[in-house]
Amino acid sequence: MIKERIVFLSAKNPFSKRDWSGIPYFMMQALRREFEVEYITAPSFEFLKKLGYYFGKLILVFTGKKYVFDYGLIIAWFYGRHYSRQLRDKYDFKFVFVPAGLTEIAFLKTNIPIISFGDCSTLQLFDYYPSLKNVSRVSIREVDYVEQKAFDKIALAFFSSSWASEFVKEHFKIKNVAIVPFGSNILKRSEIRGRKLSENGCHLLFVGVDWERKGGDVALKILGSLIENQIDAHLTILGCIPPFGYDLLNVNVIERLDKNSAEGENEFMAILDQTDFFILPTRADCTPIVIAESFSAGVPVLTSDTGGVSSLIKEGYNGFLFGQGDVQAYVKRIILLMKAPLQYEVISQNCMEDFITTFNWQRWVEEFKKTTESHSN
Repeated sequence: MIKERIVFLSAKNPFSKRDWSGIPYFMMQALRREFEVEYITAPSFEFLKKLGYYFGKLILVFTGKKYVFDYGLIIAWFYGRHYSRQLRDKYDFKFVFVPAGLTEIAFLKTNIPIISFGDCSTLQLFDYYPSLKNVSRVSIREVDYVEQKAFDKIALAFFSSSWASEFVKEHFKIKNVAIVPFGSNILKRSEIRGRKLSENGCHLLFVGVDWERKGGDVALKILGSLIENQIDAHLTILGCIPPFGYDLLNVNVIERLDKNSAEGENEFMAILDQTDFFILPTRADCTPIVIAESFSAGVPVLTSDTGGVSSLIKEGYNGFLFGQGDVQAYVKRIILLMKAPLQYEVISQNCMEDFITTFNWQRWVEEFKKTTESHSN
């Protein structure tokens, strides 16, 4: 069977698991199973971005407001110019696939249909993500204009959550929107069976590079409250070094883990296999890929009801959603499940079933292909 040809257009590296949590890498691998894929990248524009960085510094000094160069008009124009040249002589392609690249295609000129996939619009992150608070009105208008130009060119826009898709449909007035969840970046799972609670204490896992935004301080408070309730609780922190509280005997900190290597991936899987509850008291998020990874190991997820997180969690089925910073709600639920091991085992099995049926990259590409074909007919 001859595979249809598509273009994978991205400034992110789809051959590395480091860019965007490894999502472009796994998308590329999945798409290659169904299509003949040609990859087109862009220069790093390092000098241009450095100028933009210093320009942003000047704007902040004189106005007290941030200027977001990386999603603005100038860089979008350079991306458009570059990619338009790359696609100029390409005709025999079914579509151009663009992961999280609205800025890259806003000024792109091509007759090939464009299909995008993302977890949000940058515009909806203003005043939501800490790094995108206090942004100047000029910068916000630029991003709004750039993303509108991009969506005007996109034949079909995929998102990983209803939170993102609803915003885009309402704000940018586009109709061709679909939702398909991300897969898990952990692969080696096959058997569906509920895991049992640990016999040697309660083991919690927190994963996040951004300590403040991901709610690392809340994770430590959850641990402390469990200990106060006479629970032999332990917390593994992966991805960062906390600014305080990590010198406790009950806390294990792993600053970095290279999932690009087989050794790093196996280490992460081993950590998941020793975890009873994955806790993510995040303050702002789109659709964290680590939730799907927890499902792959049958680990129930306890997290905040914010952003696109609720698109991943079925309350009481594969996890639980809480108000931001509600430490006692987390603690109460953990204690209740520790007293109900059979219920815990059922939830764990549900997590693995969700991984098998929904949160894996084979399922992702199947849903992606089915939706694109129905849209083109």
